[in-house]
Amino acid sequence: MAIEVTVRHQNANETLKAYAEARAARIVEAFPKVESVHVVIDVQRHLYEAEFVVQQKGLTAVGAKEHAASARAVIDTAAARAERQLRKLRNKRATAHVRKARRTDA
Repeated sequence: MAIEVTVRHQNANETLKAYAEARAARIVEAFPKVESVHVVIDVQRHLYEAEFVVQQKGLTAVGAKEHAASARAVIDTAAARAERQLRKLRNKRATAHVRKARRTDA
């Protein structure tokens, strides 16, 4: 399991990176099939943008992108959205319709 945090257009604040890593670690703990989480935090003027890209076993990626004026708020909302998407995908797999084989008793 790899957690990677990237901050664009601003000097990386260690507390912000640590907070993003902790939030990503909570996703990894909740979903055991997650292989890697990449968090991208972008700053443009006064607006923060966070994106969580979650690589899961059997799935290419789940992405969640959010905008806000606060860095912690944007990390929380993007992580919550990624968790919602992963939970939805997990529930779809659990309740997927499985066809029964036809019996050919002549």
